[in-house]
Amino acid sequence: MKTRRLGMTLLAAITTLTVSASFAETVTLKRTYELAQQNDPQWAAVKNEYQASQQVLEQTRAGLLPQVNLKGNYNEENLDVDGVDTFDYQTTAYSANVVQPLFRLENWHTYQQGKALDSQYTAEFARYTEDFYLRIVTRYLDVLRARADLSFRKAEEEAIGRQLEQSKQRFDVGLVAITDVHEAQAAFDSAVSARISAESDLFVALRFLETITGARIDDVVGFQEEMPVVPPEPLDLNQWIERSLASNSTLQSAIFAAQAAEENYQIKRSGHAPTLDLVGSYGKQMSDAPANFMTPGIETPDTTQTVVSLQLNIPVYSGGGVSASRRQSMYQSMAAKDTEHYARRQVIQDATNYYQLVVANVAQVTARKQSQTSAKVALDATEAGYEAGTRTIVDVLTVQRNLFQAQRDYINARFDYLLNALRLKQVAGMLNEQELLMLDRWARAS
Repeated sequence: MKTRRLGMTLLAAITTLTVSASFAETVTLKRTYELAQQNDPQWAAVKNEYQASQQVLEQTRAGLLPQVNLKGNYNEENLDVDGVDTFDYQTTAYSANVVQPLFRLENWHTYQQGKALDSQYTAEFARYTEDFYLRIVTRYLDVLRARADLSFRKAEEEAIGRQLEQSKQRFDVGLVAITDVHEAQAAFDSAVSARISAESDLFVALRFLETITGARIDDVVGFQEEMPVVPPEPLDLNQWIERSLASNSTLQSAIFAAQAAEENYQIKRSGHAPTLDLVGSYGKQMSDAPANFMTPGIETPDTTQTVVSLQLNIPVYSGGGVSASRRQSMYQSMAAKDTEHYARRQVIQDATNYYQLVVANVAQVTARKQSQTSAKVALDATEAGYEAGTRTIVDVLTVQRNLFQAQRDYINARFDYLLNALRLKQVAGMLNEQELLMLDRWARAS
């Protein structure tokens, strides 16, 4: 019975793994973007927060528009007048009240604050959108990095394994000392450990990508070797700085936040200003009650009332609360302007840094590509020297590791270039969906 139950459990597990694997897919960057748009909860939260913020302007505009209230009531009453009679009657009344603000500085500045906040939230949404694009590419490239590293680690393990076998064979016929075998064995063990670590890194990178896509991903499509690695266009750093100062979403958000804080200060100052409203009301009451309960027979006449008035309110003193609130908002406005100044300097710094990084990455890619060729030539020469007895196994293993390291450095340099180029465009406010999908055109054909 236990054996049968165990067999069923294993069968269920295998079936589950098979089904899960059948739904796993190899995705392109475009497909990753589409899945993330549909399934990333962080992006969904950003969109919903932005939709909520779009109601701020309507809320702040309400203080400038008329306020209308309608009221109605219906009463059934019973009245017993001693010595006269018992009366049952109904009373119906309804009224309308309209208030149109004529002079309310607080409401006006609240509306101006709402416009600034609306622009701030739009700029913040643009920043979150750029972060979303960059997060997709970063997670995608993390998988490519991990996959490339695993490929190199496997190749390194295989190459060192061959060296180990050769060392054992040469030792068996007395051509090398036992130390060569030990050296090769140590290098092989180290390569096995590195390969296991690389497998773990790839597994984790895929899981991180699945977090934003909500789909089971088996692998991703790499980019063609021909994908251009070029300096920033334009080449003038000052043009990148000017573009960033004009379009950077973080800076724009800080600018509008400072405007909103200044309007909030004006709102608090308006607490000392008088207010003037135009008020209109209309009411009507109908009742079948006697006009005089002592002399029944004459019903109460219907009444209608129409009132149009100006209401002036002059605040004099509120215990110092208005003044304290004004001072608080003044310092908050000053702090918001300081934050704006800091954001401006940070944008200049970021534009400069990423520009220089992209320029350096272009040079590094060229240098790393050449270093691969040099490392391959060095390995061939070292292996020939080892066969001739002029070089040791340690020399061979060292140069072999240098070759694989040069290959890893070249791939990582290309990925670093790609990320820094996108970060430079993000600082300049140029990172959009089109930039993301342009990368997909360089996807390697299956």
